[in-house]
Amino acid sequence: MEPRLVFLILVGIAIGLSCLAGYWRKKAGEAAFAAALLADKVEDRDRHCRLAVMAGHRDACRMFCFAHPDFYEDRHPLKPFRFRGISVTFYGNYYPSRYKRLLDEEQRGFCRTLYAFKEGENHGIDFFKACMAALPVDTTSCHIMFMPCSNWIKYGQRFKRLDWYITTHRKELTSGLYDVDVHSERESLHECKGSERILERNYNITGGIKGKRIIIVDDVFTSGQSLTDYKEEIERCGGEVVAAIFYGKTVTVPPLFLIKAHVWGGHIIRAITHEP
Repeated sequence: MEPRLVFLILVGIAIGLSCLAGYWRKKAGEAAFAAALLADKVEDRDRHCRLAVMAGHRDACRMFCFAHPDFYEDRHPLKPFRFRGISVTFYGNYYPSRYKRLLDEEQRGFCRTLYAFKEGENHGIDFFKACMAALPVDTTSCHIMFMPCSNWIKYGQRFKRLDWYITTHRKELTSGLYDVDVHSERESLHECKGSERILERNYNITGGIKGKRIIIVDDVFTSGQSLTDYKEEIERCGGEVVAAIFYGKTVTVPPLFLIKAHVWGGHIIRAITHEP
């Protein structure tokens, strides 16, 4: 048999075996991911998720990222950070609804409370108290201003009970709920994607805030675009923004190859050190 023909046969066998291995690798990843979704115990869920990540399953990579946000996030709940020259903190990690099936029950529960806050069904007092206590600034005599919503109805629904709590129970603070006139409707930023996130200002600041130290309250911190715009408008009206607090911060998903590298690296280290 000619060497060239032998070479072609060997190449064909190698390609066939590679395709077969890829097929079963994909099936193994799907099976491990399904087991992770059905697991009752945290350790079982984590083990199956790691196996699915090692098999290249994309949703398993996201699940692992959500289960271990400390590995990939440099901003953590109730740990203030600096943004645009002010202190910012948030109550918990927020996961967009499209990732719902990848979350554990505790994460789903937090997201439900955040959605309830957005709809005015959750007063948000616990969130407000925790974030205010975490801020590294003197909050005495601060004026609380709320991020304008897509329309005036949502603005009132979302923040009216916090306004009540501040005016009746936090005498060292003042509420600026009625310092803002939401005069028209705009599309919600959270419903936009990527480059479509163009901020349309639909409000006017009508209250006298000149010389006041301002703390901004909002529901979700993602890119900081709306915070930056609102801060600039407040400062244009003479206020001094010293801090901002958010119910949740959208978790950032890193490139999936980094998650795979992290899991594979941990697996290799455990194999070398004979750790379970």
